[in-house]
Amino acid sequence: MSAPALNSLAQQMKVMTDMAAGNLNAAAPVAPIGDGVDFQSILTQAVREVNQAQNSAQAKVQQFSTGESSMTLEEVMVSLQKANLSLQGMIAVRNRLVEAYKDITNLPV
Repeated sequence: MSAPALNSLAQQMKVMTDMAAGNLNAAAPVAPIGDGVDFQSILTQAVREVNQAQNSAQAKVQQFSTGESSMTLEEVMVSLQKANLSLQGMIAVRNRLVEAYKDITNLPV
């Protein structure tokens, strides 16, 4: 792997670290690599979708607990489980990315 590719990968990992810390808007634009697939935009969109699912589930819980809507307990629980599964999936992806980054940094040059 060439030095520019490694630098680009390190920059993308920095962006993911910022996103994981909650700085979604701190991401600097990164040029697409390879066949034009922009890894950063895909990952950013996935993080936003997980965040939206979490916020939606929390809003449903609050509406249910205050009696503002006619949702059933089952609907609220399904929403919470969907949000939990999306979060667990994102955590699994993050863990795999960190493992891959560690593997790449440990490669002999």
